[in-house]
Amino acid sequence: MFHIVSFIRLTPTSKPTFLASLLACLIFLLMAFSFPVGFKAWIEEAASFTLDYFGTYYLYLGLLMVLALMGIAVSPLGKYKLGEGPVAYGWFSWAAMLYSTGMGAGLMLRAIQEPVFYYTQAPRASALSPEIFALEYTFFHWGLTPWAFYGMFGLIIGFLVYGKGRLMLSSSVLHGKYHRPWLIVPIDVITIISTLFGVVGAVGLGSRQLLAGFRELFGMLDVNYTNNAYVVVFLGSLATLSAFTGLSNGIRNLSRFNILLALFLMVFTWLAGDVLGVFGNFYAALASYLKDFLPMSINFGAMKVAQDFLMDWTFFYWAFWLSWAPFTGVFIARISKGRSFREFIFGVLLVPSLGTFFWFTVFGTQAFELIGNPEAYEGQFDSLYGSIFVFFDSLPQAGLIKLLGLILVFTFLITSIDSAIYVLGIFADNGNMEPKRRNLLGWGVILVLFTVATIFVGKEQLLESISQMLVLMALPFSWVYLLMISSFLFILFQKK
Repeated sequence: MFHIVSFIRLTPTSKPTFLASLLACLIFLLMAFSFPVGFKAWIEEAASFTLDYFGTYYLYLGLLMVLALMGIAVSPLGKYKLGEGPVAYGWFSWAAMLYSTGMGAGLMLRAIQEPVFYYTQAPRASALSPEIFALEYTFFHWGLTPWAFYGMFGLIIGFLVYGKGRLMLSSSVLHGKYHRPWLIVPIDVITIISTLFGVVGAVGLGSRQLLAGFRELFGMLDVNYTNNAYVVVFLGSLATLSAFTGLSNGIRNLSRFNILLALFLMVFTWLAGDVLGVFGNFYAALASYLKDFLPMSINFGAMKVAQDFLMDWTFFYWAFWLSWAPFTGVFIARISKGRSFREFIFGVLLVPSLGTFFWFTVFGTQAFELIGNPEAYEGQFDSLYGSIFVFFDSLPQAGLIKLLGLILVFTFLITSIDSAIYVLGIFADNGNMEPKRRNLLGWGVILVLFTVATIFVGKEQLLESISQMLVLMALPFSWVYLLMISSFLFILFQKK
């Protein structure tokens, strides 16, 4: 308790950004615990209104991010660097931290359930085979667009911090006469709250998957609110300790472990199935994804899907990636000093995207073979939380593989949470890239409380509640993001 009081007391009260963020957190917690039913109903109404009026705007924003980054990469601007000197981390460590922080836990959550859903319940008619269509849509939701949301934020922050000597804050895009408190405070507060909700979403869903894994593997720990809350507290405690060890020790080493274990599980699954079939599906789905990317991104023509599908899937994903952009983008910027714009953009867009595509192809192809004809599907992979552990039963050494999968879910979650705590600590410490421990501890506690509150509000409809809150937070942050992009481009073209 002393450390939490110190976090509040020792942070200078002259920082209105911190006080406004803390007040917003307290209001949310008060409403969530005091009026869970009414608060949930209000969130549902507000999210429905937002999607009705701004859902298509999310689609166009995602496409804008991809096109803008690619334009910068192939233009003369691509030669600019994120600061001088050698790169901060080698390619393997850099890619490992990118992957673990930006996608990790979600890859275990959706590896089977999402491709199987599109395979058995295609959202539109397609000339593609069910297997290729399912993979193409999975690639769409996990490929260039999410990494463009992350990469643009990281590029902006990295350029401002390492190239212009500014603070590692969203408001650093404001300079000169625009650097005023009435603009600075809302920009940084929206960024902090958006970061918090994005991570809460991942922790809420990932902790439920951990429970499902324990239940599947050991026959213990029922998937209920109480156990879910205990798991969140445990994860938050370990992640805070990991954040204490710093970027170059705990976070980097755990990220390397994650990638090695994920590669082992992927290769093991690949070799246990149709090795050549995976290659064929990967290239066919990748070609279809690249060919259809533009019309899919704006839901146009033959690629058009129903509004209900967009609201349940694409809008949710785009809101999720937007909410994750601040913390993932800042983290990417923090580990990318010394890289050129071109190297940074192609690395962030292509390396994790291609790795993610192959991951889904390996697990999806194997799952399709287990199902057979889509009409023969019996619902064994319907569970968002337990589907991958059910799938592991089909592999040799199933018990060991399920245990390794459970460990990977756990460590992926830890790296996502400790990275978020680290970034929130930077925000709370006025952009200090080595935040004080009391800030890390304070944000670790707040993140745990937020997640428990979200579980308390969502109960069995956890995914629905999380998606609704992300939709709400992504909207104001998207406006901040557009302001940041406009200011960034203005600075770049001035420099040119």
